[in-house]
Amino acid sequence: METIKTKYGTLNDAIIASYYLTGEPESYKVEGESVLDILGYKLIPLYGFIDERRKEFPQVKVFRSGNIKSISLNELTAITTSIGVFEAEKITFYEEGQIKRIFLLDGKLSGYWTEDDEYNLTRSYKFDFQFSKFEGKPMCLHFYQCGELQSITLWPKERIKINICEYSFVGRIGVSMYQSGKLKSCEPFRPICINTPIGNIESYDINALGIHADTNSLNFYEDGSIKSIITSTNTITIYTSEGHIIFHSPKKVRLYSNSDIMDTITLKIEFKADSVIIDDKYEYSIYKNKFEIKNFGEKKFTLNGDVDK
Repeated sequence: METIKTKYGTLNDAIIASYYLTGEPESYKVEGESVLDILGYKLIPLYGFIDERRKEFPQVKVFRSGNIKSISLNELTAITTSIGVFEAEKITFYEEGQIKRIFLLDGKLSGYWTEDDEYNLTRSYKFDFQFSKFEGKPMCLHFYQCGELQSITLWPKERIKINICEYSFVGRIGVSMYQSGKLKSCEPFRPICINTPIGNIESYDINALGIHADTNSLNFYEDGSIKSIITSTNTITIYTSEGHIIFHSPKKVRLYSNSDIMDTITLKIEFKADSVIIDDKYEYSIYKNKFEIKNFGEKKFTLNGDVDK
């Protein structure tokens, strides 16, 4: 172990844990109490004996330039943001220096430490957005470089009420926002019927994992109109002006060849100008074709793609 000088202060009893291929330090492991001056905060990296709850990977990571990339903090530290003050155990940064993400807690799940244990430690905060006012427990806050909130990821147990245009529904996982503060995307807790340019479609992603809320299954343009949705429950029949019939549908597949467990491959529908784009591949004019929406299972559609009849 040695004393290592950085742009932000000295790391005591530290070693370089990894290097970039070009030779610059990438991360540091810290054993001694150290204080780094970052954005006016006196931040102490996690050091010394690390209990079974905390993650053990290098406490300080930097970009090739030496600018701070992330820091795991020794204790909860109050950080001031554009939407208030939050206590954080880990912070990541843009290379230019701005805060990118704040992790309220940074524990690892194991047989010793469960998700419920971590959830119970998390503090509840009040939020007041244009589309929702609620109190909940966030896992992570993601910010634009300008400082405005980009997304908030909630614990799996959390639910929030979302109101946008004519829709009012319960959301899960979290939300993302435009820099203006308007809703960009969200994840419905249950299937919700959305009035789209091609008809009513149930928006719901049965496979949503909740890793983060940067992108979600229900997306809006900044003016509040529908940009895209993911459906697990609807099929789309397209009657073209040339007389063809084309089907698009979610798909049921077996997870394993000898298993009865089925998985659903969802359908993504995006609306752009006068077109609808399905699964980022098939594009159709909204005005030149007719569309019929049905519940998945009403017809035996199992494959996405073009089928002419």
